[in-house]
Amino acid sequence: MNTSSDTKYEKPRIIQALLDGFNTIANRPFLILLPVLLDLFLWFGPSWRVDDYFQPLIQGLFESPFFSSPEYSELFDSLKEIWEEITTNLDLAFSLHTLPIGVPSLMVSKPPFINPFGNAPVINLRTELQIIMVWLLFVLTGYLLGSLYFRNISVNVITAGEDNTLNQFLKTFSQIILMPIILVFILIILTIPALFLFTLINFISPTISQFLMIAGGFAFLWILMPLIFTPHSVFLFKQNLIPAMMTSIRIVRTSMGKTAWYLLLCVLLIEGLNFLWMSPDVDNWLLLVGILGHAFIVTGVIASSFYFFIDATKYAQSIMEKQVKTT
Repeated sequence: MNTSSDTKYEKPRIIQALLDGFNTIANRPFLILLPVLLDLFLWFGPSWRVDDYFQPLIQGLFESPFFSSPEYSELFDSLKEIWEEITTNLDLAFSLHTLPIGVPSLMVSKPPFINPFGNAPVINLRTELQIIMVWLLFVLTGYLLGSLYFRNISVNVITAGEDNTLNQFLKTFSQIILMPIILVFILIILTIPALFLFTLINFISPTISQFLMIAGGFAFLWILMPLIFTPHSVFLFKQNLIPAMMTSIRIVRTSMGKTAWYLLLCVLLIEGLNFLWMSPDVDNWLLLVGILGHAFIVTGVIASSFYFFIDATKYAQSIMEKQVKTT
């Protein structure tokens, strides 16, 4: 007779979570409003250009003696063209799309400055202070909208009760602001020794170094995967950031296989359909259909992640209860 825990305690169900997520959005279509409004703003709103500030800096940098070696002139010219293209196509308004918590956007993957009416209105930022202040404003607004977006989804998945107040939202927002800072700190801790090691190996064998960098990228994603449900703990359980990270790690560790398959399916679903949503050109009105479709799919997937997290939490709790009873 099979007495394994798998037969006694039901693991989170991937397909059911996705169905519940999309049903939630279908019954409450207002939840896709923020992604749609953000994309419409990035599409038709003013473009905040920074090339007037960065182009002279790039020109002066590559005219310095350090970049005047004729042996590497072609390489330096290529680097110069790359940086000029980046700054020319940079719209600072794209900073409204924040990570890891933010409002999803299709337009951040499309060329800026153009819409069906022609060229978008342009606001040129020419000083360092202007760029920093506008960037900070967009980033803080992006995280605020992202917190509101995730909060709206979470309260339609599970009743928040008495804690669903303005003070609680501001507390949650403060934890969301801390999240990218903590993740950047973790990234620095992991990448600095790794880059030093890859540099040493590169002197021995560039081929081995490239292979290790690819393997290191997968390992880095594998290390960060247990933190995937940190926002869910913040919004559903009203936890502070560090306890929420610990909760996410514990939940993912208990259902690692199911979580990995769930995340893979979500990525394939979103990225696969993005080929369809992004197919119209940026000056084509059909892109509006892509914006609506992208908003619905991504919001449905995010809603499903809350359902998956709830099931995974119940499964982890049942496993811990079993362990307590056997001790």
